[in-house]
Amino acid sequence: MTLYMKALLLTLTCLLMLTTTAEAKRIPVTFDRAIDGDTLSIKQHGRKKTIRLLLVDTPESKKPNTPVQPYSLEAAKYTESLVSTCPLSIEYDSKGRYDRYKRELVYLYCGDTMVNEQLVRKGYARVGYIYQQKDHLKELEDAQRYAKQHQLNIWSMDGYVNEDGEGFNTTQEDRDKETDFVEQLRQALYRIVDAALDTLIKELMSNF
Repeated sequence: MTLYMKALLLTLTCLLMLTTTAEAKRIPVTFDRAIDGDTLSIKQHGRKKTIRLLLVDTPESKKPNTPVQPYSLEAAKYTESLVSTCPLSIEYDSKGRYDRYKRELVYLYCGDTMVNEQLVRKGYARVGYIYQQKDHLKELEDAQRYAKQHQLNIWSMDGYVNEDGEGFNTTQEDRDKETDFVEQLRQALYRIVDAALDTLIKELMSNF
């Protein structure tokens, strides 16, 4: 066997081992009910427990002293419609199972489809609550860029997503402030780029 064939065989073996390990990390569960867009009750080994979808944040519909936020009910309905008709499994992050509030955080799969990623890609959730658990952060950030670019659901309302922090801007006043901040930041970046280009042009002209 040539050195090339040995290297190829070793690579394929490693890929197979990684795939098998990833699949082995998933634990079969059954659906009980959707509490919110990003919080569910499931059954594991016949026992009910509440899970929180990792790295995502949907608008609030049941938070005390908080009005029902736009797209919160739609997010909950989408989650329920997605998970109630397929084999479910959960995966824990390599950096731990819980957040600082001792909530159990998971990546939820409907077959081979990650529910967390789909919620973000469809514009029902934003990337949020980032702790040390970040195994799938890049996929979710890619999904968020897609939803934002296409102005899907939560991204269809200017200033609704609080891009300077967590959560959402429920009132029109808060949304206006968010929009104003983003515009100010954009203008500041334009000024920085313009100044840099002016400096570069002057340096180039001085060399001729």
